[in-house]
Amino acid sequence: MRTERTSQQVTEEVIAYMEPALREAVARLSEPVRHMAEYHFGWVDADGRPSVPVGFRRRPALVTLLCAGSGKQDWDGARNAALAGTLMSAAGTVHDDVVDQEMIRKGRATVWTVFGVPSAVQVGVALHCLAFELLAEEPPRVAVELSRRAAYAIRECCSGQIRDLRSEGSSRADLKESVDLLESTIAFPTAGVAMAGALVRGATDREIAAAESFGYHAGMAMAYFDDWEGVWGTSRESLEDPFADLRRRKSRSFVAFALQSGGPARDQLAAYYDDCAESSLEQLEGIAGLIEECGGRTWLEDRIREHIVLAGRALPEAVPDPLAQAEFAGFLGMIADELR
Repeated sequence: MRTERTSQQVTEEVIAYMEPALREAVARLSEPVRHMAEYHFGWVDADGRPSVPVGFRRRPALVTLLCAGSGKQDWDGARNAALAGTLMSAAGTVHDDVVDQEMIRKGRATVWTVFGVPSAVQVGVALHCLAFELLAEEPPRVAVELSRRAAYAIRECCSGQIRDLRSEGSSRADLKESVDLLESTIAFPTAGVAMAGALVRGATDREIAAAESFGYHAGMAMAYFDDWEGVWGTSRESLEDPFADLRRRKSRSFVAFALQSGGPARDQLAAYYDDCAESSLEQLEGIAGLIEECGGRTWLEDRIREHIVLAGRALPEAVPDPLAQAEFAGFLGMIADELR
């Protein structure tokens, strides 16, 4: 009888399970797109020589697989859906790196800096197409529903990316718009991959709705936590670009909340967001302090805890498998523990 795995063990098992299938899927791509996709996943270097991938979490696959169950048979039934989610996430990352002009990801140069912007755009499109190709191999009813949800998630992400760009460098950040952005780019796609796991296991309509609710709230908790970790997390120092969103003056929700406050700290924060000068690490630490003084950190931590609770409420019906349920609870608990 299987016993509950730690969050790290589950992550490692998901990566080990997905890696051969992901390589097989990417092998369907024709050259030179295949080489570029293999580079993005960390399997080869820029010249095509084998390399060791570092730091990939496979979060979409993990959510899909655990929503399907905890055993290999459960995972085999959800493999194409998990692959599609992974490929769509990768496509979004390749395109995001172009839009945000990210030079480094997971310790290596991003696709666009190595192969050029036009090629990176085509790689992202090809990965999206490959995802839909895999979904089309599912039984007709499942394939149609998964493809419909995937298309919705992708177009919402596209809208979110544009809104994100428009919001940079202004103290007039709107809190609702900032939260809507997280929904479009993180929560709705996470709800989609959770729903996919439930759908392929033959869940009832009620269970599928619960899986979507769980995925939405887990996605919001993870999105808020990612924001928190980048500013106040213990692992911030190990990030490739500490305070990246603050440096770029991105309109994150906790910043929008802080800008709604009053007093000298708020005025200093607004002046920073209306400026465009480069900032040192020391100055960015000061900006983080201003956000905290204006209540932004407390608001953010409250939202993380709120969505963890709501995800936990949906979990029993979303994931009937007791082992998978416990492992999801472990991931949520790990996020909550980081806030203490």
